[in-house]
Amino acid sequence: HQPASSSRVMLSRRWMFALVAAACSVHADGAQTEEDIDAQLARWRQAAASEAKSFAGQVFLPPSVADEWYTVTIAEVSVGYMNTAVTVTPETVSTMEVMDVQVSRGTDTSRMAFETVFTELPLSETEPSTALPEQATRGAVVTMAYDQRFANSEVKMSAAFSEGGISLTSYNGEKEHVSELGLPTEAWLGRMRARLGFTERCRSGEKEIVLQTMRPELGPRVVNLTSSFVGLGEVWDGEKMVEASHWSVQISDVPVNMSEAYPVHGPLACYRMLQMGLDMPFGHLLASLSSKEAALKAAEDDPSRKLPELVYTMFVPLSRPIPDVYEASMVLLQVRFKPDKANGNTLELPSAGYQKVSRLPEDPTQLLVKINLQTPRRASSAEMADTEFTSPSAMVDSSDDVVITLAHKVDSQLKALGHVIPTTGKIPPSSQIELVYALRDLVHNHISEKHLSTAYASASETARTGSGDCTEHAVLLAALLKARRVPARVCHGLVYVEQGGSAISGEAGGATVNADGSTAASALGQFGWHMWTQALVNGKWMDLDATLHVPYSVGHVLVGTSSMSDKEAHNNHMQMAALIGNLEIDLLEFSHEWRK
Repeated sequence: HQPASSSRVMLSRRWMFALVAAACSVHADGAQTEEDIDAQLARWRQAAASEAKSFAGQVFLPPSVADEWYTVTIAEVSVGYMNTAVTVTPETVSTMEVMDVQVSRGTDTSRMAFETVFTELPLSETEPSTALPEQATRGAVVTMAYDQRFANSEVKMSAAFSEGGISLTSYNGEKEHVSELGLPTEAWLGRMRARLGFTERCRSGEKEIVLQTMRPELGPRVVNLTSSFVGLGEVWDGEKMVEASHWSVQISDVPVNMSEAYPVHGPLACYRMLQMGLDMPFGHLLASLSSKEAALKAAEDDPSRKLPELVYTMFVPLSRPIPDVYEASMVLLQVRFKPDKANGNTLELPSAGYQKVSRLPEDPTQLLVKINLQTPRRASSAEMADTEFTSPSAMVDSSDDVVITLAHKVDSQLKALGHVIPTTGKIPPSSQIELVYALRDLVHNHISEKHLSTAYASASETARTGSGDCTEHAVLLAALLKARRVPARVCHGLVYVEQGGSAISGEAGGATVNADGSTAASALGQFGWHMWTQALVNGKWMDLDATLHVPYSVGHVLVGTSSMSDKEAHNNHMQMAALIGNLEIDLLEFSHEWRK
């Protein structure tokens, strides 16, 4: 089954949004021995105890108004700013964080902004870091919100908390979606109360502090925020260098290394954040306290500045090319962490769709990944019953009138082939297969402007604009499938880029790029980060890539799947964060034989 259009492979950058959004969090410089850390811990605790004497009998309450500005760098190149604001009134506590950065994606310069807001109930003057028992499962939070802006695209989410549950409102660029969810069963704290909880325990000299909170970019779910003391150092506080405690920060189920620094001395000890950092594959992201003027200047366009490149540098080289990848029926790959990147982690990849994963018998830290286009895997009973694969969401709005109209454009084509798709009841097996292929072809041709300058647009927006990269292809196809009553989900992982291919076309003849972003004359083939779609057809998950000139190819490595429901936000794409820049892949076998 081959559509007539030319081949294009669009590399995903949704993982980049997830990573940078999670950053709204310095890295202690240099490796330290356990003896060094113990000595610094003792010195810090002594300083904390000395400071505590000056706070004796006082309950720390945050300043009623605070407005802090930070300059953001990636790999020591200024790329933008971060701004945090706090307003405390007798009625509410409001906290806001916004990060606005520019990066290079291939030949495009992209600007993106992420904003999170919490509104919380008033603080107790005697126990400001706690919530009343009746407020515990809603964190004493009234609302939390997340807003992501990129070029002309905007994705927004807000959650309103009440005794009866959570009302989640998501906006996809065209209309709002409202979902009603239950409250968490465990107690947690909103952003300000969690911050004050850290301040109290930091001032008491605790070296590991675990708090339960929520992160808007991860959706309305409780996460553990673990801060661990890693050392002391000198940090700029906007006016002078001061002694600061450095902390590594880990969010549960978010496999990225974050860090923060706080002053050791003064009235804002352990409260005022001096730096926030995030280890990223393309360089360390660092937000350093500065003036508003300097922070805003870092976000201005500067043609002379070489921005960090976030597409080509993320490619995973292959040990040898896959011959005639679009004609192949099977490949067997060996996938592992780079020797210096495992850090005790176990590599996990799913068996789903055309992919089957097993562990190398002689070395269980390495995976054997077989992609066989003739053996799709059967869906589990839980997946068959999951209504999220058939329900509309803000990103995959199968109830949108334009999406529905577009999904029916294939009817005349299918009727000519003898397939009339019923509007109720079961769709005959042979008609299901033809329907999903026709919808894949439709998306491939409908998105006629295939480029990297669109980011994270919803299916509704893409149906109207006909532009985007792999993300837009994936979400639009999922929406069209759902609109025709075919369960669907979005996949994220790696796609094969042909020898000498570019990030846009994937075809031979384009420039390849070294790890430092420079062009190379040739390459052995490589994988780039990507998104595509799976359809549940006759009880099995079928992979479909609407960016290609064929329905799918063996040149895909699945990392994870997502229903793209409103409550998931970025959460399901965090699986990629621990893998980007950390993998090695060998080609072991391939086949071009097809069953007749």
